[in-house]
Amino acid sequence: MASFLRLSPPTLLSTSRPCLSPAKTPFFHPVDRNPPRKHHQRVQISKFGSFLDLEPKSKPEPVDFDVPWFDPADRRRFDVIVIGAGPAGLRLAEQVSGRGIKVCCLDPSPLSMWPNNYGVWVDEFESLGLEDCLDKTWPMTCVYINDTKTKYLDRAYGRVGRKELKLKLLSDCAANGVKFHKSKVWKVEHEEFESSIACDDGTELKASLIVDASGFRSSFIEYDKPRNHGYQIAHGILAEVDQHPFDLDKMVLMDWRDSHLGNEPYLRASNSRLPTFLYAMPFDSNLVFLEENLSR
Repeated sequence: MASFLRLSPPTLLSTSRPCLSPAKTPFFHPVDRNPPRKHHQRVQISKFGSFLDLEPKSKPEPVDFDVPWFDPADRRRFDVIVIGAGPAGLRLAEQVSGRGIKVCCLDPSPLSMWPNNYGVWVDEFESLGLEDCLDKTWPMTCVYINDTKTKYLDRAYGRVGRKELKLKLLSDCAANGVKFHKSKVWKVEHEEFESSIACDDGTELKASLIVDASGFRSSFIEYDKPRNHGYQIAHGILAEVDQHPFDLDKMVLMDWRDSHLGNEPYLRASNSRLPTFLYAMPFDSNLVFLEENLSR
């Protein structure tokens, strides 16, 4: 199964300022939300809707799909219980149930839209039969190592259409007989021949196998020794601009350049200790997704 690159939830930003820079453009400054009245500013009405400066939109509406819900009065035993209805959890439930295995998928909000964006290699999604769930593709990607060295990758990249992918996986799961339960799992217990879960609504379920696909905040994972967890911090914005410097046929996978820091020696020293990279998806000449990333 292809690995998803998770992007932070995009903040929608509308600005009349051009996004221009000879080098890296990780962020640009939106207009102050409460500027002095003496400042005259041009207000631009976005064709993409009403945006707020660096304010996340309200939570998107749940997808409209009639999933087969689990009946707590049904004391059946499942073969597999999947905790979590994210991309990994739903794909797993879809694939396993397609082989005649009885599956139940639990999530506090199974129909909610996923908050993150996802980027993937097009050939990997094609091999999974999911190419119709890409809402934008770029024929090439590039990596800026520094101001003088750039790597071009002749490999197509795409942004996942979250709604399309979720509806496809839900539809396949429903067709395969997967049951869904809207609840949070509080406890997992393992016995010799079966495992069980206890939910916050009092429901208890049993299965031969329980898979935790609840994400990085999972409280069910145990390690036999202390583990130094890696981490990624990212901030992304979907920006409507007058113009930007990115090629429309290339997705910027990583931009490590720091020349945009200019004559700020303390910033450049800090960036040398903890370098960040820009991830950029240019959709058209006026719309671009920008995300700055720090991974360790």
